[in-house]
Amino acid sequence: MKFRIGWAALLAALALVFTLPNSAVAASQTYWFKHYSTGGDASTWYSNDDSWGVNASTGTGFVAMVNGKDWGWTSPVTTLPKKIGNVNPNNNSWFSQQAWPKSGSRYNATYDIFIDPYPEPNNRNSKTELMIWLNWSNTQPLADRYDGNGNAVPTVTNVSLGGRSWDIYDYNWPNGDHTLSFLDRSRSGWWSGSLTPFFNYGLNKGLYTNDHYLNSVMAGWEFGPGDYTATSWGAVGF
Repeated sequence: MKFRIGWAALLAALALVFTLPNSAVAASQTYWFKHYSTGGDASTWYSNDDSWGVNASTGTGFVAMVNGKDWGWTSPVTTLPKKIGNVNPNNNSWFSQQAWPKSGSRYNATYDIFIDPYPEPNNRNSKTELMIWLNWSNTQPLADRYDGNGNAVPTVTNVSLGGRSWDIYDYNWPNGDHTLSFLDRSRSGWWSGSLTPFFNYGLNKGLYTNDHYLNSVMAGWEFGPGDYTATSWGAVGF
């Protein structure tokens, strides 16, 4: 995951470090349980694919379950990487979670999806990152524009995708990478269904082509102090 500009400067400075392979542990027999914390008292835990999360009295970081390949690590069971044009449109993913951030703490519950011209790059992030924000507190997505109060400005608002309405933000990284963030206007905190509408949105924007590779699909939290629990997770049928 690439941390938001709205987070503390420390998180921004460490954004690339967070995705290095030594931040990962394969706990699930199906998925890759990936996590990183920036010190403090942040303890990640995994019981099964429907019960995992993090308890953090101090510290920040991320924790996520991953289907696919990222930075040279591979989930135990996966059909990814796969060219976008070959992805089954009837794929299915679900993520239900609960978050209890401490007062004033930052977090977002999100999908993080990586697409690249090459399969499984092992020394860098994929070029395109799709983030699907399901709920959040005291943080905001990366954006190319901010208003006079420092608030991220969406590229477009109230877009219907997958049966919900989303505000969508674009951010162009200096190195040419791109982060496209979809924020659930209902802040439902969960998702269940095909991810194809989000893939197609990026295709239609010209961020990638059908010959680019879907390398990984993950979901979890970018967290600050608090307790975060997944109550269901899966990503199948790609």
